[in-house]
Amino acid sequence: MDLIDIRAGDLFEQGFPALAHGVTCAGVMDHDFRVRWPAMYDRYRERCRAGNLRLGGMMSWKTPEGLLVYNLAIHQRAGGPLDVPALRSALAAALDDAEMREIPSIGLPPLGDWAVVEPAVRDSAAGRKVRVVIVGP
Repeated sequence: MDLIDIRAGDLFEQGFPALAHGVTCAGVMDHDFRVRWPAMYDRYRERCRAGNLRLGGMMSWKTPEGLLVYNLAIHQRAGGPLDVPALRSALAAALDDAEMREIPSIGLPPLGDWAVVEPAVRDSAAGRKVRVVIVGP
């Protein structure tokens, strides 16, 4: 069974039990996540300032609504290129955590050039019990 799915729509309206998205190690994350969960953003920035979120790492956050959000450290700095080995590492850590929590699926926005990102996502999801669903416009 293919554990990668691609669909159009609003990531936040799909009803996933968990979401993941790419962040930098310099305290920059997507506006939609930052505004939706400011406490998560504050904690993430604290970890970045302290040097506790490194490239290839991830930070999980449980929202007040009970949604689990995985912040994947895939860029060293804002505007920098996506680091494919970091994506593999961060997504693998998120999937490990999701499997431990018995989460069936994670929603993920598009993370750059799909020709580059797709193999990394497929490799990370191979043999997992968690479905990764890419949701974009």
